[in-house]
Amino acid sequence: MAIKNIQTSHLVHDLKNPVNIIETGARALLEKQDRYGALDPKQEKVIMRMLRSALKIKTLVHNMLEVDMASQGITKTTQCTLADILRGALMEVFDVVDPAAAEALEEASDLESFRRVLEANSVFIDATIEDLNQAIRTDQTKVCLILTNLLSNAFKYRETSVHVRCSVNADSINVSVRDDGPGIPETYHKQIFDQYFQCVPADGFPVRGHGLGLAGALALTEALGGHLSLCRGEHGAEFLVEIACGPEQ
Repeated sequence: MAIKNIQTSHLVHDLKNPVNIIETGARALLEKQDRYGALDPKQEKVIMRMLRSALKIKTLVHNMLEVDMASQGITKTTQCTLADILRGALMEVFDVVDPAAAEALEEASDLESFRRVLEANSVFIDATIEDLNQAIRTDQTKVCLILTNLLSNAFKYRETSVHVRCSVNADSINVSVRDDGPGIPETYHKQIFDQYFQCVPADGFPVRGHGLGLAGALALTEALGGHLSLCRGEHGAEFLVEIACGPEQ
């Protein structure tokens, strides 16, 4: 069978079981030391790293499945708010870049305290409370994944800060994600959403990542009938995503 004919869902299924075994084993060693033996601080640190890596693989596997379902036109519409989507995406990113900040975000009991934690970590949200709390109907999982990819990209390239501007109107969600990094040279603007594309390390522009994030975000956005674009590339990149949504039912 040719590689191109192997369905992503089959690969995902084969990956899920060994990752679950690794995760379960690591948790057992950490949480059942009376049964498996006491761990010293260095051993706990190593196992925590194993657990974080297993969870990261688990997330990647889940993301692969979402992109595959999107390519087949499979979506699941639920009721949610823009605040729910942003919280999920930001928690996902901070779990990787700053676990301590992720814990602080998880403990934030309302939008204002959540915003304060973000601002303390140089992430700024420009949105009204009304827009953040407005009930909408969309595929929350896929929209959250789109924003997670855009935010992860912004965190990779930022110098000091990330800015998120978002709003909800009668039939769409509009979000822009901007970093204050070196920007994207104009020569790459038409290729930035190509799968596996990476910028050539010239003029000090860094090469990072595997080139799948923006391609995946574009595929998910288009599957939801939306539009994703690079609206500013120089002196910090800014991506704008617009996704159709329905009102509360």
